[in-house]
Amino acid sequence: MIRYIKIQDNNKRDAEITFKSVKSGSLIYLALDNGEKPINKRVIKSTNENSLEYLIDKSEPTQDDYNDFSEKLINEDLEIDLELFGKFVVKTDRIYTKSNLEPVYNVSVTEQILNTNGELVEEKEQSFIKSNINGESTVKWTGKYIPKKKIYNKVVLSSKYQLKHINGLTFDFLFNIAKNLSEKDSLMMLGGGKGNDPLTINDGGRPYRAFLEGKVKGDSYCLIMHFSNQEFKAI
Repeated sequence: MIRYIKIQDNNKRDAEITFKSVKSGSLIYLALDNGEKPINKRVIKSTNENSLEYLIDKSEPTQDDYNDFSEKLINEDLEIDLELFGKFVVKTDRIYTKSNLEPVYNVSVTEQILNTNGELVEEKEQSFIKSNINGESTVKWTGKYIPKKKIYNKVVLSSKYQLKHINGLTFDFLFNIAKNLSEKDSLMMLGGGKGNDPLTINDGGRPYRAFLEGKVKGDSYCLIMHFSNQEFKAI
């Protein structure tokens, strides 16, 4: 799936380009004796009817209940469904349940605001935030350069995306942005809305603060948009 973003440069010109997530695979992995990588598969471990709570059938079991149940468990293997245990899981759907694991059909999602001690301060209806990176929205160049040597202890960068050109004109557009940032050895803070709002990639998604990094080598460039969803110190 191609994803688009409309971004502005330091001359307030804008262009619509594509972007993709940047994920680097781990160089360390588990291996079999012959050096091959193992294949991970999800399997069914237990069902609701085989859970400890269901089999004891008490909301607050006593130690005697656990002791009696242990003997029964050893003799009858009640916690294992021989038909389903170990079966491979291919596709699953997420459902909400009550504390007794019964399905819930009407769910109200709320937004909780906690203080620094983790205590609930406010609970309100979850707000739906629309994407502000394309269409009529433009990701703006704030003009705030942040030296790379100063950003490491002020911002926690949680994810990153690579910006890519779609034709020759957008290549020159992005190359000049990358060259500007590379020469200043700095990141540029990006903003949505009027220029200082966090960026929301998808409708209903979370807002993130964005910082653009540029590198050039000969006639090649690399533009990385870093995201942070945590509060940061004044820069």
